[in-house]
Amino acid sequence: MRLSGKVAQVTGSARGSGRANAERFSAEGATVVGNDVGSDAGARETLAVLKAAGGKGSVEMFDVSDAAQVDAGVKSILAVHGRIDVLVNNAGITRDNLLLRMSEEEFDAVIRVNLKGTYLLTKTVTRHMMK
Repeated sequence: MRLSGKVAQVTGSARGSGRANAERFSAEGATVVGNDVGSDAGARETLAVLKAAGGKGSVEMFDVSDAAQVDAGVKSILAVHGRIDVLVNNAGITRDNLLLRMSEEEFDAVIRVNLKGTYLLTKTVTRHMMK
């Protein structure tokens, strides 16, 4: 178990590659903190799968595109687990459409989650872990 004693935070952990990442980190011994703003039930289901396989973890729900929620979420994770050793910025959304049919609001939502979310979470985790 290469990651025993480590804490891995995985965004977008409710399904797909996020769930697969959470399962892999758990299998390697990490305590996994899942997150998926679109599916609290899905993130909790992932946690149940991890625990059924002998893993450890928790769920911390917050919107990665909202700076205040990211800060509060990271503080909560640190209060519970004391550290974040691995950060997997997996949260992402799509609003597939032809350019001429895509609204500016759809485009902005993709940029907020996929780019701004990665920026905010990485910056916040780094800032808190350097204290």
